[in-house]
Amino acid sequence: MVKSRGIHTVLSSNAAGGTIRLVHPRWADFEAWAELRRTNAEYLRPWEPYVSTSDLNRSAYRSRLSRLKKLVQQDRAFPFHIFRGDNLVGACNITHIERGTAQSAKLGYWIGESYTGRGFARASVRAASDFCFSGLGLHRVEAAVQSDNAASIKVLEASEFTFEGTARGLLKINGAWRDHDVYAKLSGD
Repeated sequence: MVKSRGIHTVLSSNAAGGTIRLVHPRWADFEAWAELRRTNAEYLRPWEPYVSTSDLNRSAYRSRLSRLKKLVQQDRAFPFHIFRGDNLVGACNITHIERGTAQSAKLGYWIGESYTGRGFARASVRAASDFCFSGLGLHRVEAAVQSDNAASIKVLEASEFTFEGTARGLLKINGAWRDHDVYAKLSGD
């Protein structure tokens, strides 16, 4: 289900662990977001660019919200926090939206360690990719994952993304340039 009012898009989807909602980041989410990022810093380190826990402050979050709001207004990105009930469990972001002949976007997601294995990532990826196709009118959604991230690969394959190849040195993760396997889903899949 999609409810959209400008930058207040809300997506929902069913997961094995219950219904999840994807909501644009809000000021009211700061405490939960900062705590979830702080407690999962080591868990996420192998898969994400280095993020200092000193950046988990109100000033940095305010700047982040401002940047994200502009990207949504410019139709360049749609960031979402993932909620199960009132609990923030992770994030799912649609970024690098290309219009014109490409009609494509990139998809990234993460789930806090204590919330893994309940289908929240899978439900989020499905809701976000459905939104890309039906809500944004895109043709292609792409996700990149390190080849040793078996859990994330399982999410993409279960969400009907197709492996397309390996991009060498695609992203700098935890201080080193890492190869990533590229998966994609097309609107006609």
